Amino acid sequence: MKDLVFVGDVHLEEEGQDLDDFLRFLERLGDTASRVVLAGDLFNVWIGSRDLERPHQRRVIAKLEELRRHGLVVRYLEGNRDYRVARAYVGSALDDAPADGLVERFGDRSIFAIHGDLANTADRQYRTWRRFSRSAAVWGAFRALPAGTRQRLVDRLEAGMRASNARFKAAFPEEVVRRYAARFLARGHDAVVLGHFHVERAIDGRVFVLPEWKESRRHLRVSPQGDMAFVPSS
Repeated sequence: MKDLVFVGDVHLEEEGQDLDDFLRFLERLGDTASRVVLAGDLFNVWIGSRDLERPHQRRVIAKLEELRRHGLVVRYLEGNRDYRVARAYVGSALDDAPADGLVERFGDRSIFAIHGDLANTADRQYRTWRRFSRSAAVWGAFRALPAGTRQRLVDRLEAGMRASNARFKAAFPEEVVRRYAARFLARGHDAVVLGHFHVERAIDGRVFVLPEWKESRRHLRVSPQGDMAFVPSS
């Protein structure tokens, strides 16, 4: 039996070394893992519409499709930069892509995983934007636009997301994360895995926060015996 792997925010934006390294990492996963959970924000922005794919996205999507054909289970957690990914990619590049978390039972562990962008209940501005931007009305209007107009809107959204990285807070909200994870641990899960915060943390051996892959080149690996550890992706 091979390992289970969790990969944090990758945030691929374009062709280049980051993309090439990530594709090599995925290729190696096919030999060492039976399941991989991509914990959201694989790209700087990912819109669930095949006609809006960019060249760097097509390369990753093609690699995921290839790995699935060879037996790797690829699960995805919708992140704050992902919009209706399941609609376009489940069944081809992804096995599933739930917006509200997933459960992995591996070894003797039950592991709950979720992106984590809703951990801070006090951030009402973000929560309002999230509901609005994912609403059926907004997406109905978006799909009705010409392809060129939709692409320009995505470009603007991506530029805004890229600029927001400079304002990312360095302080890790450990108490917020502890309280959020406690909700899932109380359901009987042995461990909780989160993305979103871009830092590597193992809290009390039960709460694992994934580092941003592009900056760290690290991921979380779970052995068939249930041992969990952060390791280099090289």
